[in-house]
Amino acid sequence: MTTLELDLHTHSPLVPTDYRGPVETSARTIVEAALFAGLGLLAVTDHFSVRYVHHIEEAARRHAEETGASLAVLPGAEIKVSWGTDEAHLIALLPPDSYAEHFDELARSLSVDQARLHVDELPALKVQAHPCDVARRVAGLGGLCHIGHADRFFGTYRLLDSDLFDELASERSIVAVELVDPANTAEVERRVPGVRIIASSDAHSPAEIGRRRTRLQLEEASFAGLARAFGL
Repeated sequence: MTTLELDLHTHSPLVPTDYRGPVETSARTIVEAALFAGLGLLAVTDHFSVRYVHHIEEAARRHAEETGASLAVLPGAEIKVSWGTDEAHLIALLPPDSYAEHFDELARSLSVDQARLHVDELPALKVQAHPCDVARRVAGLGGLCHIGHADRFFGTYRLLDSDLFDELASERSIVAVELVDPANTAEVERRVPGVRIIASSDAHSPAEIGRRRTRLQLEEASFAGLARAFGL
């Protein structure tokens, strides 16, 4: 077993209008920023897209060959799900060997035609579905799904304040709840006993990568190792 620092929610320069770092930020810069932050595993989770992941995978591979410093890169996406007056942001991580095909399948199952989406539309895209159903679809594709920044306010709304949060955090297809403020941990543990709580950066720039992270013991730095660490 190896103790690793993980950041399971980050964004790339794929959508320049949604990125807080320099728009010319390279995949190599992202890899170097993650390693400088002490991370051993980085999930790339752009808004409803996996199209930038391969750039960071390749940059990590080349960096490891050149320097010996390795970074495991996991493909994923942030999916905004609207249900009535509630909204949940789900982080879907997918098996690296088939993530593009599986994400296409997930999008089709959610009635989203990716070919019609302009890149600037991705951050605002909301799927109309029950988030528990979306989590089950991710799990059915062999993926891992956790709730993103459950305690973050969007205007006056916060998922943590809703009844939907308790239902979603109790869903067996949800592997963890991501919190921004550790002070909310006790409340979540009281409301959903046994839930796994993690922290991630939600980085939109290299400087933000690893600003919040999770430390886990993994058998290996990989998707399979993370799945086992989550008890799957």
